[in-house]
Amino acid sequence: MIPFMKMHGNGNDFILIDNRDGGFSSFDLSALARRACRRRSSLGADGILVVEKASQADFAMRLFNADGSEGEMCGNGARCIARYAFEKGIAGSDQSFSTLAGIMRAVVDPPFVDLAMGEVPLAEGWFNRSLSVAGRTFPASFLWVGVPHALLFPSEELSREEMVGIGRKLRYDTLLFPEGANVSFVREGPEGSVYSVTYERGVEDLTDSCGTGSTASAAAWLLRGETPSAPVSLDVINPGGVNRVFLDFAPDGASFQASLRGRTVIVAEGTLFEQDESLNVIIEREK
Repeated sequence: MIPFMKMHGNGNDFILIDNRDGGFSSFDLSALARRACRRRSSLGADGILVVEKASQADFAMRLFNADGSEGEMCGNGARCIARYAFEKGIAGSDQSFSTLAGIMRAVVDPPFVDLAMGEVPLAEGWFNRSLSVAGRTFPASFLWVGVPHALLFPSEELSREEMVGIGRKLRYDTLLFPEGANVSFVREGPEGSVYSVTYERGVEDLTDSCGTGSTASAAAWLLRGETPSAPVSLDVINPGGVNRVFLDFAPDGASFQASLRGRTVIVAEGTLFEQDESLNVIIEREK
């Protein structure tokens, strides 16, 4: 049986487990993600988040997407695991944790978590190009925010079916994106905000929210014009809620410091167990 906590950040949902004793191998965790994340037949989630030991931080975060692949980083997931570590006494309110994308720092003030995502270099990206896909042409940008993000700026609202089709096609375009890419559709919102919907690799669908996608969307939106000369914040409206993104661009315009603030929600806590080769769930406590 596997103790778990179910959480979400603006609808981006995860199963969180503690693996500090090393009881689960990478193979085990990948298999667990594929099975436990199935909706309707199991607990269901966009991925599983795993706490492990770290030598240079309070703990290590590992992310396994619903398809079993291991991801470098996830902004909403990082906020959730920070809240989890705080609630479980693994780390204090001011904490650091390692990821495949580097060391992250978080301040937990339930239900909010502020996540410092560090420096994001712009040299690895490209901006303000035209990109043709599925018979349509979009203004587009690309940058790494821990993970690769393609940003499309449609002039009109797209249907869910259109976004899934375009996102899936671009996500697997290895000529453009050798390591695959998340694909965000970004439009202007009310003053001081943008709308963003992200097709996430590994989940292979649109998600209700994406933290790194929100950060990438905010940065790429601002870089359609002149690089801001002062720190700036932007509300990024996802289908599941709002992430506030703070960006501070370097004077030479070569990079920016990013942080992300948003809500976290503890949905339930319980035990996963195996029966008849499928994972079921007993909910022991709801919050």
